[in-house]
Amino acid sequence: MQSQPKIVVWCGFISTKLIGPYILHDTMNGERYLEMLQNFVWPVISQWNNIDELIFAHDAVPPHYAGTARSWINNNFPVKWIGRRGPTSSPPRSLHLTARDFFVWGWAKDEVYKTNPKKL
Repeated sequence: MQSQPKIVVWCGFISTKLIGPYILHDTMNGERYLEMLQNFVWPVISQWNNIDELIFAHDAVPPHYAGTARSWINNNFPVKWIGRRGPTSSPPRSLHLTARDFFVWGWAKDEVYKTNPKKL
């Protein structure tokens, strides 16, 4: 059986600054999530003037609580992150992620309907 095409779109926010979107044409897993954090997210976050005031937050999907990802986040945001198996658990249906979800789905819909795509 041939696998179906897939696409993962990730974005983040710092105050009023958008990080992304990051587009992955594969399934997100712990290794790819860590690579994205190190090579795409961290270069933006590390330039932030008040990095010591940042609190990193993400939802509870499995790649986000992979041991390697949690270890990296613990090293870069010691006790200042929200997420599954982190120092502060993410509350169910938390509103801190709602803005991101609305942005991503609106952006994705606009991109898809610009033209009639033949494939993803």
